[in-house]
Amino acid sequence: MATLPPRKNLTPTRISKQHLTPLQTLLQMGFQKHRAEKALASTGNRGVQIASDWLLAHVNDNTLDECTPREYILYACPTGPFLQQLEEFWIKSRMMCGWNGAHNYVPHITLVSFFKAPDECSLQLSKALKQVVDMTGALLDRPIKLELYVSQNFMGFFVAEDDANYLKRLALQYVKEVSNSTISLEPHVKSLHLTLAYQFPQNQFNTLKSLVESLDASCASNWELRLYSRDPRLATKQVHKVVYPHSPHEIDELELRIGDYIYLSSDAVDNSSDGWAEGISWLTGSHGHLPVNYTERTAESDAWTLHRVVQLSKSITPSLSSAEEIDIVDGHSISTEAEDQPHRDSTHIGLHTELIEGTSFNEDSEQSVEKYLRKTLRPCLDLSSINQHNQSNLQQQTTPLIEITSMSSPNANDIKVEPMPATAPKSDDTLSQHSADNSVSISSNRNRRIYIMRHGERVDFTFGTWIPYCFDEFNNYMRKDLNMPKTLPKRQYIPEGWQNDSPLTNIGLYQARLIGDALAEARVQIDHVFCSPAYRCIQTCTSALEGLKLIGKTHIKLEPGLFEWMAWYPEGVPDWLTKDELTEANFTIDHDYQPFMTISTLNEAIKETTEDFYTRNYQVLKKIIENTIGNIFIVAHATTLDTCTRQLIGEAPRNTNELRQVIHKIPYCSLANVEEIDGQWKLVEPDCLPVTHSKNPRFEWNALTAT
Repeated sequence: MATLPPRKNLTPTRISKQHLTPLQTLLQMGFQKHRAEKALASTGNRGVQIASDWLLAHVNDNTLDECTPREYILYACPTGPFLQQLEEFWIKSRMMCGWNGAHNYVPHITLVSFFKAPDECSLQLSKALKQVVDMTGALLDRPIKLELYVSQNFMGFFVAEDDANYLKRLALQYVKEVSNSTISLEPHVKSLHLTLAYQFPQNQFNTLKSLVESLDASCASNWELRLYSRDPRLATKQVHKVVYPHSPHEIDELELRIGDYIYLSSDAVDNSSDGWAEGISWLTGSHGHLPVNYTERTAESDAWTLHRVVQLSKSITPSLSSAEEIDIVDGHSISTEAEDQPHRDSTHIGLHTELIEGTSFNEDSEQSVEKYLRKTLRPCLDLSSINQHNQSNLQQQTTPLIEITSMSSPNANDIKVEPMPATAPKSDDTLSQHSADNSVSISSNRNRRIYIMRHGERVDFTFGTWIPYCFDEFNNYMRKDLNMPKTLPKRQYIPEGWQNDSPLTNIGLYQARLIGDALAEARVQIDHVFCSPAYRCIQTCTSALEGLKLIGKTHIKLEPGLFEWMAWYPEGVPDWLTKDELTEANFTIDHDYQPFMTISTLNEAIKETTEDFYTRNYQVLKKIIENTIGNIFIVAHATTLDTCTRQLIGEAPRNTNELRQVIHKIPYCSLANVEEIDGQWKLVEPDCLPVTHSKNPRFEWNALTAT
């Protein structure tokens, strides 16, 4: 058999793919260099797969080809028991005192303030962090000494001088390592501190002070360095997390996906007259308008990229070790340790099974590889094979589907709702007995209750711009979907009248009927029924009364004072259906009822403030209470559940931002109960279970014919 002759020139012409850098691989796949570098920097240099997924997700990002450098920052962050204390403090301070500036970031000590660096320098910045700690030598073997400081505009811990000097040396060395002609940065040489609260209202000082003084900094023994970066567009924005999905109905609307973050201008949020604002998606970089109440403000640092974690403290399990020191299977760290409790910044972009230079975060670290892989952004993208990615087909990819863990839920990919047990009927419960004149026997054995319910699913919010497609040239209504009503009642202005007075979907009617059925099963007694004049509320009220078996036995009192915030209606109240039109459509309306606030008076409240709105709803409810005996059932809007009850239970009205935060927590057909106990009204657990359902997108049959 012939033998191979020896080669004289050992100069291989091909490089094995396993020896290619991620950048080289992306270039071979057809991505442009500046895009590939941006993707790697944005995802923390965690490999080809997630970088290519990021590029496909950002196909409609109009900044994709801009050479704007990312902004980086270096923190020293606590872990372990002290972090748990701070997490609990953050939650309590926000619940009791509202948002302040400290809630915008993960608990930290700033070592190097924000600096800009080109995308191609991202990996260098990450590697330098480990080198700095190795050069400086000994790790901390005791708690960092922190000294509490409280003033009228700032609360926090200052780092004692010796420990501050240690941290400053790290910062100075890092600056020295990475400074060059394109990167300019400075260490944070002022008094090092860990902020607990700032930018808070003065009336919250005492409450915050008592919470701060309960913290025990003597256990601050576990620390790590973290290098973060952020999209430069974030510098002037608030970050909101998506809590409800939204499919665009107009070309200028932004799709909302659970787990995504939205960059919003604070001015746009504060000055929005209709609850909509323009934002930027963290997931896709796309611009568009969105309903703000589908989101909730969260820490800005939740939308940052975490590039590197390096342990500063001696601990049982080091936070950073080489790949040889741990078991790795396909990039996964094999650990038998119990999983950490969920922490504040458990959601970060740029996470992948590939490790940076053979490093890993262990389970004792707030950011561990296991946590990254299981509970944060995984590249679960509905995309073509990575081998088919190239510049020519980049524009043809559809928006990817991504599963992301929210910071408040350790397993947000599987949202589990623990049902509340149904309240069993008590022996002293009395079923309502109704006579023909609508009078109801009142049970003296139960405290007086008020049931306040939001309306059901709306046609306009479900289908978007529906009117032009559902009315012909003769203004005849035509149903276009099974979830749309079969018919609509006659009204004076068609179709214009439906623009700001949407009907319910059939699902909305069913939602309301379910609540009524459940209240009937719980043997709830209803003595008086009040309703906002909005058609969606009247439909909801009627369906709920059907479930309660009260149709024809009680009449609905229409109260304009229960309507929504008038700031959302700059042109005045909508053109509601008249009582006669409603009666003709077979709704049981109380024609003799004289409302506590007339439509003309409500029209004068167009410029009402948030506090005015709270006061208006509360005053109307007070008059309803004073002029009735027995239990009251009210059907109105999402805001009503809070605006009517807030002052009734002794709390102050919320400001605009707080109201928006509350609204998104009140889905269709939510039910709030207040009960009079020993002369005081209190929020109590509802008498029936909530109703929860998933989103069902529209099916297009011709999708089956696509090749």
